[in-house]
Amino acid sequence: MAVPSVRGVRPVACVGVAVAAAVLPVVSAAPAGATTQEAHVSYIERDGWGNIKYDVRFNGTVRSDGPTRYVIQGVLDAYCHDSTITGQSLTFGYGPSKNGRQYKSYWCTDAPVKINIEGSRSAGDSVDLIVGATSGVFNTYNYGSKQTFAIGTD
Repeated sequence: MAVPSVRGVRPVACVGVAVAAAVLPVVSAAPAGATTQEAHVSYIERDGWGNIKYDVRFNGTVRSDGPTRYVIQGVLDAYCHDSTITGQSLTFGYGPSKNGRQYKSYWCTDAPVKINIEGSRSAGDSVDLIVGATSGVFNTYNYGSKQTFAIGTD
């Protein structure tokens, strides 16, 4: 009985290992997994009796637009106490988590305001959102809690 030659098997096995090594990283690579996330960000201030003085809310979405871009869409709405000497403003803060925020401000009387923002970020960076109103001393802004949205890179 003849023993099969090892010479013929080894080259075939080497080719099989090389093909498997080339294919496995492609098969096991996970997608970046970008998501559109609902965003509900708010700032509420009450007076000493529990009555609402300011109620600023953004309701919308945040999504990736490729690895270095993002899109924010929604509505910024507010109730601002009307017994003030000066006009009151609301503000919408947004931007990449690693690079700081920008702000868009409006008069309370202009609310609701449609928000449609496209911006750039470092690859894979999250996006921060925050809202506020001129409820502080001398019409300075006070803010709600910052919220961070990890939106992926697709």
